[in-house]
Amino acid sequence: MIRSNLLIRRIASKYVAHRTTSAAFPAIDALVANHSKPSTANHLFSTTNSITTCRQFSSSPEATELGSILQREINEEEEAAAEYDGHMPPELADLQSQLAANWTILEGIACADSETGSGASVRMFRKEDGSNGAKIGIVFHCQDTEEDVRFDETNIFEDDEEKEGDEEPTQAVRFGVTVSKGGKTVVLQCRSGWDVSVEGVTVRDGDTEIALAALAGGEGMHASLYQGPEFTELAEDLQASFQKYIVKECGVDEDVSAFITMFCDYREQEEYVSWLKTTIDVLD
Repeated sequence: MIRSNLLIRRIASKYVAHRTTSAAFPAIDALVANHSKPSTANHLFSTTNSITTCRQFSSSPEATELGSILQREINEEEEAAAEYDGHMPPELADLQSQLAANWTILEGIACADSETGSGASVRMFRKEDGSNGAKIGIVFHCQDTEEDVRFDETNIFEDDEEKEGDEEPTQAVRFGVTVSKGGKTVVLQCRSGWDVSVEGVTVRDGDTEIALAALAGGEGMHASLYQGPEFTELAEDLQASFQKYIVKECGVDEDVSAFITMFCDYREQEEYVSWLKTTIDVLD
């Protein structure tokens, strides 16, 4: 994971439709009359109405100020990302290319009647089935992150002042690993940080696609399904066995973990710029 942390720090350091209302066409005779006999009153009304419309759609000082700040943020983000000319950072692109030999990587979650998310949600399908013929998948969202602080027994009494000069901690990412067979799916809730760890195991009906779509749609502790036992209360050897399973059987190794962490950082930055641009289009 040292490589993952170095790459993530390197990447982190650099980076409304117009609607026309159609009035009913006037009668031909009225149209001819209007053109053949122009009215001063109508002209004045038209001019006044035009001025009123312009005033109605002029930006307020508050909207102008907000738009200016949003544009400043856009400029700063695009300048920081200019080095890559709108492309994925080379280190991340190389890792994705390497993983493509064993994984199909798709952005977005397509459901039968809707689509959940955009590039913010990512699905990964292992090309090779598990040893028992099970289908294996991964799903994660670029914002499902938290600060990844590694516990250090030798520095538990270290003052906050001593930490001020330290580098900003990397982000850990929560993701789901699905193992599907016979219309049933086991979902292993995992965390990718200093180490890849399993934090929970649930069982649900449906195949890999259904399970991944549900996870991407925010299914969690509020779902009606039994969420499985408290993972930390399981026998220690059972916890360890689940841990080995996701690495050896599911193929969630250090490279996959590094990709998830790095891609989340990259995609969150891309989504942030898109959010800025959409916001300024609507509000300014």
